[in-house]
Amino acid sequence: MKKLIYIYDAYCPWCYAFTSVVGQLYENYHEEFKFEVLSGGMLIDDRVQKIGGVEASKRLRTSYQSITDRTGVGFGEAFFEAVQKKGMVMNSEIPARALAVFRELDTPYSAISFVHQLLKTLFLKGHNPAEEDFYRDLLPHFQLDAEYFIEKMQEEYYQQLARYDFALAKQLQADAFPRLYFQTSDTYFHLIAKGYSDYERIVQIIEKIKVEK
Repeated sequence: MKKLIYIYDAYCPWCYAFTSVVGQLYENYHEEFKFEVLSGGMLIDDRVQKIGGVEASKRLRTSYQSITDRTGVGFGEAFFEAVQKKGMVMNSEIPARALAVFRELDTPYSAISFVHQLLKTLFLKGHNPAEEDFYRDLLPHFQLDAEYFIEKMQEEYYQQLARYDFALAKQLQADAFPRLYFQTSDTYFHLIAKGYSDYERIVQIIEKIKVEK
């Protein structure tokens, strides 16, 4: 069965804009293709960073305006205020563990809906997915017990699954995010979105590949 593979990162603002497009693809193609969501690992190990202060907030506000201009997706004032007043340690491994836990739970919700809500909780509400309270806000959307979920995130097994995601992303040469691949065989992966792309363009690419195959 063919598969769409979405590689995102929890701190990637372009992923915040693009995930709704992937959600549309899921709605229209999930009975025809498998869907897989992987964490890319943009800010891990020595790339973990802290941002904060007035200048950082201004810089992000200016930078992210280009995303809004291109996609129409807005960023919440609460996000810029959180950066300015509190600061934010950005560590991609922690939300990657969360995705790894979510994928193994028996839930009617898709992994795409999970990461979409996760991104909105960061970029609209200004809550940091590196902190436990973030998941106490996020998980009621999915009728999940936050304390149980947070406990699972600490397990070595899910840490390893997060690292496996990063390794798969690297193997697919996803060195920036978002990335969307269309897998048509065990060994053939079409890169159909490198960065943000609109829904109509991706559908055209998918349908073209389907005809060729």
